[in-house]
Amino acid sequence: MKILSITPTYFPEVGGIESLVRELAMRTASHGFRMDVAHVSAKHEAFSVSEQDGLSVYRVPVAGNRLVGYARGLGRLAAGYDLLHVHDPQLMMLTGNVLLQCRRVPALVSPHGGFRHTRQHGAFKWLHEHLLLRRLLSHYRKVLPGSDSDLAYFSGFSDNIEKCEPGVNCSKFEAGILTAAPDPTRWIYWGRWSRNKRIDAVIDTVAMARDRGIAIDLLIAGPDFDKLGAGLQAKIDGLGLGGSIRMHPYIDDAALLQELRQRTVFITGSEYEGFGIGIIEAMAAGKIVLCRDVAPINGFVDRGATGFFLDFEAGERDLAVLREVTGLSAERCRAMSAAAQLKARRHDWDWVARRFTEHYAQALAGTDASAAMRPR
Repeated sequence: MKILSITPTYFPEVGGIESLVRELAMRTASHGFRMDVAHVSAKHEAFSVSEQDGLSVYRVPVAGNRLVGYARGLGRLAAGYDLLHVHDPQLMMLTGNVLLQCRRVPALVSPHGGFRHTRQHGAFKWLHEHLLLRRLLSHYRKVLPGSDSDLAYFSGFSDNIEKCEPGVNCSKFEAGILTAAPDPTRWIYWGRWSRNKRIDAVIDTVAMARDRGIAIDLLIAGPDFDKLGAGLQAKIDGLGLGGSIRMHPYIDDAALLQELRQRTVFITGSEYEGFGIGIIEAMAAGKIVLCRDVAPINGFVDRGATGFFLDFEAGERDLAVLREVTGLSAERCRAMSAAAQLKARRHDWDWVARRFTEHYAQALAGTDASAAMRPR
């Protein structure tokens, strides 16, 4: 079976969707499937194709933007595949083009939480949810939310739905396990710089710690998705945290793993996650996690065993957590690191990829189940 994975973002961009699409495309080959990638984005100036990781990666330009636009050539590309796996958090531009150009090709969708995770464009999102969402999802043979909270939400708009959690390349991130002596004041955030990640709240937390006599060394790394870098750097400078926080707007795998080997704590102020791949990656690297007590990410973190929860309100409760975290002994840090790794392994790609391929076969069962399982 030939599958085309259609995504709004892809490697070398860094983030949860990029990681999932790349790993899934590489891992399905061992199950007898061929998956290529269509990276559909207004950032592309022209249609192009390249070979990466043994996959064909198509860059499909969009006349418009990530919400509304026309992806010229997507239909011709999709016609050569048996099944489409659409990764569409907005359920707008990508799904619109699939409906317009690729209607005859069976498809399933991973909504990755949808785009209800920020308060921006509230009226537009209300109209989208109440007038369009059910109709848009009805095209797909399967909707594959990645968490219990997303399953509960999207079940209100689709009957062809089943939870399918993403995987994590645990072996890759296990190479980032601490090699230096544990130091719970050395922190890292890596991932997309977007508004819902609330990196500003992480900076405020470091400032509060500094003001209470706790010195934190924080690295903030990742792609500047929402063009926040200049504002975040200005905030750091304005708070006098230049000696405590370093920003790295892009970091390759080798440099990231080197940094991970020197850091003990992963922190994220994210207010919403469709799944929370970044947290699982951090746990695979043996990092103690600091995050909000919100679903679904609070399902990964066991307080005091693999991480701790913060309100990110600079209050006394947060201060007490910071004192507890930064006061952890080396022995306790190592024990929490080992517990984090053990929990992360439940999401390893070795068995997650198999579950996705089962969904692919089921999605095609109505047309030709035997052909669905026959590799090409």
